[in-house]
Amino acid sequence: MTYLNKMPSTLETPVSNATSTSEPTSTTATTTMTTAPSNNNNNSNTAAAAATKKRCWRRRTVHFTVFLAVFSTILSLLWVYTLTAELRRKAFDRNMTQNVLYHVSMDNPQLAAYIRGIHMHPTMRQEPLNASQTPEERFVASQFQSKREGVYIEYMSRVGAASTTGWLEASLDWRGVMIFTDPRNSLDAKRSSRNPKTRVLRACLSNDNDTKEITYHQEADVQVTKLGDGPNSLVFSKESLPATRLICFPLYSILLAYNTTTLDYLSLDSTEIQDGLALQQVLDTIPWNSVRISILSIYWSPHHSEAETESVVKKLSSRSYKRVKNIGTDKLVFLYNRGLKI
Repeated sequence: MTYLNKMPSTLETPVSNATSTSEPTSTTATTTMTTAPSNNNNNSNTAAAAATKKRCWRRRTVHFTVFLAVFSTILSLLWVYTLTAELRRKAFDRNMTQNVLYHVSMDNPQLAAYIRGIHMHPTMRQEPLNASQTPEERFVASQFQSKREGVYIEYMSRVGAASTTGWLEASLDWRGVMIFTDPRNSLDAKRSSRNPKTRVLRACLSNDNDTKEITYHQEADVQVTKLGDGPNSLVFSKESLPATRLICFPLYSILLAYNTTTLDYLSLDSTEIQDGLALQQVLDTIPWNSVRISILSIYWSPHHSEAETESVVKKLSSRSYKRVKNIGTDKLVFLYNRGLKI
């Protein structure tokens, strides 16, 4: 009996041990089963993130490619438009030169539009204006009683020539056309702070009623000395810079291009009209019945004889102009008799 009673006790021990031993195994299996899905989820999240980044990169690449294509297309169209516009402008200049300049009268509206649109330039107001008053400006201001917003034309093709309109613009708000044969003087005038309505024109004055193109030799000391014997030629005393092509317009055509036939002041400061015959030729291009010029100033070298001076005075006297003396300048200054009194 004693043996039988002890048997269950002996048998219970292994069962208890088995039960005790089986518990860690179950826990380990549970942990393993729990870890496996977690790793799978992490891998899935990583793959999903990588796929999302790849899609974002592709979208960005597509957007950038589309932007680059559109930008390149617009840039190409702008370049083509600019090139086409430049070619059209050159073709217009060439056609105007061939079909208009040399085959029309000096009062032709197309010629005036060509001068206004192609050759007349406004000032850029980049440099200060020299506003020192000259004797000519003092006389002009006194005759017009300090009139404001007057109109002038100033032609300068002489080395060392000083403008006689700067003070009129700065003090009395005058405006007009400045004509230069020297490209450097023309560029300096474009940079000046003149009236916004003032225009700068690089050209020469024609000695007849036709527009012509000449070969112009720019010089360091002496520019044009006189009009040559040929129809489209100039004679020069010394050449130092390469020759360029220069268009000579009739003065009346320039007036029409500036939309005026009335001038308060005309200044001709040029060596090319020093010859008495050349000066008369330039003045003869003016239709005096259609143009009104109140004050006329002409550069006149002292080496001219008294007979040459009297010839010019007589020429302008026939146009109702009277010479004004003793105003502090070596220029010939004439006043229109019917407009003002001395």
